[in-house]
Amino acid sequence: MRNIVGLLIHLLVLPFRRPIVAILIGLAILGGVLAYDWDGAPTCGGATMEQGDICRKVTDTTGSSDLTYDETKSNQKAAPYIWGSLGGALVLLGGIGWPIRRRREAARKAAAAPVG
Repeated sequence: MRNIVGLLIHLLVLPFRRPIVAILIGLAILGGVLAYDWDGAPTCGGATMEQGDICRKVTDTTGSSDLTYDETKSNQKAAPYIWGSLGGALVLLGGIGWPIRRRREAARKAAAAPVG
């Protein structure tokens, strides 16, 4: 859980520290969302599920959970919206952060230049 929180914090700070990288990562995520077949059969552990199958997921924190074919399919339908929102946010924030960063760097260089 700490790793996920750390990753989210880095993704939130990224557009302001490295706007170009944030834009590129966001575009890659959006490209993946568009390229992936979200309407296909759901998978469980890499295996394609069929109607009537149950997917058992075992984790360290919550133990195990069973998901039916329909529940897994429902989760799969929400995924492109979640990933698309993350990719779009990175592109948007990177696009906003880029000119701000360039202006700050120009102001720093102008302040550090010798007055002649």
